[in-house]
Amino acid sequence: MEIIFDKPSAEDYVSLRLRSGMGNKDLDRSQTAIENSLLTVSIYDGEKLIGFGRVVGDGGITYVVSDIMVDADYQRKGYASLIMKEIDRYFEENTFEDSYICLIANHPADLLYHKYNFQYLPDDKCGMLRTPTYKNRV
Repeated sequence: MEIIFDKPSAEDYVSLRLRSGMGNKDLDRSQTAIENSLLTVSIYDGEKLIGFGRVVGDGGITYVVSDIMVDADYQRKGYASLIMKEIDRYFEENTFEDSYICLIANHPADLLYHKYNFQYLPDDKCGMLRTPTYKNRV
């Protein structure tokens, strides 16, 4: 196994999404997303991408952990933790006391994120998702 910080191809990314159970994404938009990531962490078994995670954001204040995924055949072997360790190291080296670092987790992945100082929102805050309207799409 090898951890690489180079950005994977969109084809490898989409393939891993499908093999990990995360679902399909458009290839062109996936390429754009990967190119615009602040950090990518990829785990390869030979030539095969088997684990991935990334950080997106503005590089100054706001950072979002996204796309933590592991091929179904490699899950429950600590690869997601390896990815999160690298992301955590990135945050330690590149963020500040007033940085806003967030993620949206699916259960039971939230248990993993607790190990890396992510907590549920306090009672006076709430998380929200915008429902796309697609009004501006042709």
